[in-house]
Amino acid sequence: MTSSQNVVKPTAVPSERRRRSIKVLMQPTKAVDSGWSWIVCMASFTTNFILLGTFGSFGVLYVQLLELYGGSNHTDICSSKNSTTSVSGQTAWIGNQATLLTFSLGPLSAALVVRWGVRPVVTAGAVLFSAGGLGGSMIYTPTVGSLPAYFQERKAFAISFAQSGRFLGNVVLVPIFTMIRDSYGWRSQCIFMGSIGLLVLIMGLLYRPRHLQPDVTKPSVKDIIVGLCRSQRHIRFSVWLWAVTLHFFQIFLVLFHLGRHAECKMGVDPTKGGNLIIYLSLVAAICGMIGGIVQDHITNKMLPLQLVIFIGGVANLSFPSLTTYSHLVGFAILIGIADSFLSLMSIIPQHLVGSKEAVNAFGVLACWGAMASSLGGPAGGWVYDTYGSYDLAFYLAGSASIISSLLMFTDYIFARRVPAVEQKQDERKPVPDIVLSKETSI
Repeated sequence: MTSSQNVVKPTAVPSERRRRSIKVLMQPTKAVDSGWSWIVCMASFTTNFILLGTFGSFGVLYVQLLELYGGSNHTDICSSKNSTTSVSGQTAWIGNQATLLTFSLGPLSAALVVRWGVRPVVTAGAVLFSAGGLGGSMIYTPTVGSLPAYFQERKAFAISFAQSGRFLGNVVLVPIFTMIRDSYGWRSQCIFMGSIGLLVLIMGLLYRPRHLQPDVTKPSVKDIIVGLCRSQRHIRFSVWLWAVTLHFFQIFLVLFHLGRHAECKMGVDPTKGGNLIIYLSLVAAICGMIGGIVQDHITNKMLPLQLVIFIGGVANLSFPSLTTYSHLVGFAILIGIADSFLSLMSIIPQHLVGSKEAVNAFGVLACWGAMASSLGGPAGGWVYDTYGSYDLAFYLAGSASIISSLLMFTDYIFARRVPAVEQKQDERKPVPDIVLSKETSI
């Protein structure tokens, strides 16, 4: 045996190990339900925690901005006649604009994902979001819409878990933002909100591409537009889209105005009023994850969604009869159950239109939801300024949710004629979800 055969291969130096780790991170992964799939799920959870937790915490700023632009004390901001120009409604638009842009640009973000992939779109969106730009849409649609590609067996639970980040973000960020606002002012709070947005950039790097196929070319602009339109032409998806959009109206109506109602109409301490949103968010996160487990084990994935939306409709219709803080706590719990629909609905687009159109369909859903939810906050402010109470706004929200739940029953009729694409395609065998190019794919 020669001496050359006895040579021991040297151990890789730390710098080489780092290069190998980076190389692994940049390579595509073919496995579903793997360990890396759950890393991606945690990245999506963290992204929702930061992005939507920040949006959901706007109520912390709302009263402060009312004092700044509409009045100088508690009596002013609780008065329905504090301005002839509807300060409550106009102030609510400040928070609504960020949400509206994030979700209404969903189809555009979906097109960017199809063209360039999740990782570059999310990282670019994180920079824009931190700078106060239009980056929210480039974060939310890719991270949620592409997540089903990484799972097969526990898909619904993974999506629900990731979506629960938005609610737990409210639980954690509301008290933090409140502390910063009270100690350093609302401007410092805004700077902090932008700073934590940079963490999303790190999360975006964890989205390793899926299903690398070197013989596939990038889709043209025409192909992307056709894909967006095709998802809307699917009859079951279109009817469901109309139905779920109705329920979106109540989301920011509650988040923006529940605390103010408790403070102004019941004399509740502002801290206790803010706790209502925390209770709501905790219940929504828990119910969303439980609902995801249920969806993984039943064929009718729409039934849990219908149930929680119906509960939300009943809760909103009962709002005008609430007279004590305990009643408001019960109301917050019921709305938390209803808001778990944001987790439960995320699996439906793929179930109805298939994996290949899932991101496109989710982008369309986000756009429609944005238009409906963006009306809730300002509508509540305008109703309060005009009538001195929120009763009419909650009657409208409750009625819309009841109609939404009932309208979904039509899907059972269409299901007999038009089976879900997931039944025809996805449940036979895993398929490449969205192949993007020689270099990148979801």
